[in-house]
Amino acid sequence: MRAACVALLGALGCQGGNASGGATAGSATPAGSAAPVAAGSAGPMAAGSAAPAAAGSASVGAAASASVGAAASAQAGAGEADAISLTSEDVVKVMNPKRRAPYSGPTGTLRGRVTIKGDPPPDTGLSFPIGKCGEAAATYGRLFRVGQQNGVADALVTVVNYSGYVPEREEAEKVTIHGCAFSKRTVVMTYGQRLEVANLDPLEPYMPNLEGAPFMAVLVAVPQGDPVKFYPPQPGYYHLVDKLPKPFLKAEVFVLKFATHDVTGLDGKYEIKGIPVGKVLTAALLPAIDQDVKREIEIKEGENTLDFELNFDLKKYKEKPHTKPSP
Repeated sequence: MRAACVALLGALGCQGGNASGGATAGSATPAGSAAPVAAGSAGPMAAGSAAPAAAGSASVGAAASASVGAAASAQAGAGEADAISLTSEDVVKVMNPKRRAPYSGPTGTLRGRVTIKGDPPPDTGLSFPIGKCGEAAATYGRLFRVGQQNGVADALVTVVNYSGYVPEREEAEKVTIHGCAFSKRTVVMTYGQRLEVANLDPLEPYMPNLEGAPFMAVLVAVPQGDPVKFYPPQPGYYHLVDKLPKPFLKAEVFVLKFATHDVTGLDGKYEIKGIPVGKVLTAALLPAIDQDVKREIEIKEGENTLDFELNFDLKKYKEKPHTKPSP
């Protein structure tokens, strides 16, 4: 795994930091390195490996043209055995090992923008189908996405090292697909959340898969149908991909041991609520260029503002080795 990702999953992998009772720094492991396999499941797929078809289907091509009824049937019987939740015992042991009550003291909200200066993002050289994949080029055509006033999208912002246990309130992290593009290229979740991937297209089917997580069948995200659900088995790093012939359609997924995080939109803005007051460590990571910046600040009750600025040097980026883990 790349250096900045290791720093985030390791040094920031503790739940709340040194006073939370969570894991110590460096305890988080890449999801694919030791992902448990549920009984009867096929196990994690290696990056680039062929996806096994659901029972009764002939091939990926057949799955792509499956009817709504057949896809719904496959989804109903898949993945449920591996379902975990925020209240699952295995999750509680990681997220709140001391069984403390949720923090109820004064809290603050942290808002701000992540911007980037320097060279513009280079073209990725990817090709996209004409017509039906209208959003793919805008999402994946360049190394990273920059909006107005240098706001950078898909940057992961985290807050740790506060005192107290802050639980996740949302059961699911939601991602949509439209125009052959995921709604974000970086997805951040709290361990115990499920990932829901919904297809907003009126006609085009997709076959999303969370590489690095066990699966029991390959599921079809039917046009405007129910979302496909995934349950990351442990904190770590995953890839969300499409197993139909759209190799560009992917997102990096971070499953963390704390709930204080957000991902920026095209405006570069983020917002993190419910942070216990006091000194904390914050960080902004842009996975596409493996670059992060950290800041220590004092969270006060109410509103707090903190902006981050990254710098992109194309020459240095090309000289630096870039290796991605196999989920």
